[in-house]
Amino acid sequence: MKQGYAIAIAGAAAMLASPALAGERWLVYTGGEKPGRIFVVVDETYLDAVPFTEKTYKLETITVLENAKAPDWVSSNMIIDCDRNTLEEKLIQVSPRGGKLTTAPDQPAKQPTNAVGEALIAFACDMGPKNSEQRLAARKTDLTDRGWMYMGPVTTSDVTDLAWNSMWTDGKRPASTPRSAAELEREMESLNARRQKALAEAQAIAGEVVEADKRDQQRTAAIMAETEANGAIAKARKRREPAAVVRALEAWVTHGEAELVGSWGPPTSFEDRAGTRFLRYYKTGVMLGPDPSQGCGAGNMYVPDPNSKNGGMMCVAGGPPRSETPIECTASFELRGGMIVDYATKGTEVTYSWGGNGCAQLFGK
Repeated sequence: MKQGYAIAIAGAAAMLASPALAGERWLVYTGGEKPGRIFVVVDETYLDAVPFTEKTYKLETITVLENAKAPDWVSSNMIIDCDRNTLEEKLIQVSPRGGKLTTAPDQPAKQPTNAVGEALIAFACDMGPKNSEQRLAARKTDLTDRGWMYMGPVTTSDVTDLAWNSMWTDGKRPASTPRSAAELEREMESLNARRQKALAEAQAIAGEVVEADKRDQQRTAAIMAETEANGAIAKARKRREPAAVVRALEAWVTHGEAELVGSWGPPTSFEDRAGTRFLRYYKTGVMLGPDPSQGCGAGNMYVPDPNSKNGGMMCVAGGPPRSETPIECTASFELRGGMIVDYATKGTEVTYSWGGNGCAQLFGK
């Protein structure tokens, strides 16, 4: 940007400053060849980070066009992704040379294809991360070497006047159908309403994302708590139950009621209690004691051999019958939501020198 242009624009901007829908405008690009020159201004007021993104900023632009066959000016919202070096254009408003504002379709994110796109990305990625104090300092700094100049609080109408009165003084402003101040104000109010609606929708979506994140965190916390609780239950179960029972029944944990009933048949009894269901299976049997005749034949038994000097044993007739102990056991499966979460056994406690108990005999493996 030439120094003379910068001084002229700064002076004109100071005279045109208007509070009506005026933003903190920056000139970020001016160039092209007559009669196709353009004048690009951005509004710092709406330069902000896009929620839930990394190094992505929203930038509002106004582009004034010199060519009589082109619109008077075009405004849009740019979504600038500094990491990907892309710009996405939304809420595009087109102001013909006379007549009402029209709209144009949103444009997808893409790499810059000209100097204007490069200038917009450079400005957004430099100014976007700055806080209010740093931006205030930037306004007071001469940045014309970068092609930027702070213009102050000027309106869209002021911007178009500045382009023709300060930059394109060697050309003739194309004729346009005049519009009253009231019409222009209504159009700008409509533009501002669209902008505010888009902002509200973005904030609503952001709020939904926040709530979804909270729900995900709550679900994660609940799953972690349940996992921890299930781990404690499993440890307690393995301490409580005989090893043979654990080997036989542990695989049923996390399986459904239908699977268990399909394999074991209907339960002996069941109970529903506070959202928890219990299925109980009862079995009886007989536990045999040590076999006194083992190795001697039925009806015999081992006794010390009186003729043995080395403590030998001998087999004699009249051995006692093998003991038989009635046993019983109930295996109780606890289900929540139709899924087995725990089990417990309770039954006859019979212990021999070789180990074992009633539940291990009836349900174990």
